[in-house]
Amino acid sequence: MIALHTILPILLLVALGAGLARMRFLGASFMADLNRLAFWVALPALLFRSVVHAESPGPQTFHLLGVMVIATLLTAVIGWLAAIPLRLPPGSRGTLSQSAFRGNMAYIGIPVLAYAFAGVPGGREAFATAVIVMALLMALYNVMAVFVLQASRPVDARQFFPTVLRSIFTNPLLISGLAGLPFAFTHTALPVSVDRALESLAGAAVPIALLCIGSSLAHARLGRRLHGIVSAALMKTAGMPLITFLLLPAFNLHPAEVRIALVLAACPTAAAAYIMAREMDGDEQLAGGSIVLSTVFSAASLPLMLLLSA
Repeated sequence: MIALHTILPILLLVALGAGLARMRFLGASFMADLNRLAFWVALPALLFRSVVHAESPGPQTFHLLGVMVIATLLTAVIGWLAAIPLRLPPGSRGTLSQSAFRGNMAYIGIPVLAYAFAGVPGGREAFATAVIVMALLMALYNVMAVFVLQASRPVDARQFFPTVLRSIFTNPLLISGLAGLPFAFTHTALPVSVDRALESLAGAAVPIALLCIGSSLAHARLGRRLHGIVSAALMKTAGMPLITFLLLPAFNLHPAEVRIALVLAACPTAAAAYIMAREMDGDEQLAGGSIVLSTVFSAASLPLMLLLSA
């Protein structure tokens, strides 16, 4: 039930964005500005504050992180290669890859895990481990997203790696996540006024992104992208959890870390995938469709992961 309660608000906000765009209440130029606000201000505030407030992780944090990193890399490669038989245009390959590996951990995975560990012995430490792993994975997601999206764009081969490195080191999502780690590891608190300002901005991040997604889908013709959308959604909610499950025996994780790994792997595509695709000239409609469809699929995948890890 908790999975359903975290998924329905996301779908409702996407539907609201689509409805407002259909009524021409939200114009294209306004939505473009709103997308930039999410990318440069609201989402960085969310990532930074989430990391700052993370508690001390458990002893198996980096074993768990290893599982998730390998699963993420394998899913990204599979997503990139899948674009070839699907006959997607080159500019859509990076978007498909990103949509397949980038999970909505902050607004779906973490709430589901908070419920799963509530009142369980050792649950608080396990939840802190999940938050730290989420923060480190978000940093990886942003580096990989820049790489695969940049690789989809026409660019001189000699300029590819300098362009990728410049995009990575100027990416506000990556910078904000890494900037929060020293605060988390040293248990340094932010000034109350700063923390409250960031909390307000962070609260606006996902609603803004979801309204933008809904607006982009309102007038989109998804026929030629439908096979890519379905493939990305299945890879995210079924393929990545399967890869993670197959990797688990090699890392000898405790039951709590197994639950964290499976839930984080089964999360639907993150709203940030759309924001990033739009800012880096990716296929924003494929990204938006993948977010919506994978969110629907996760209503089945997340309870299944909780059941398997019980």
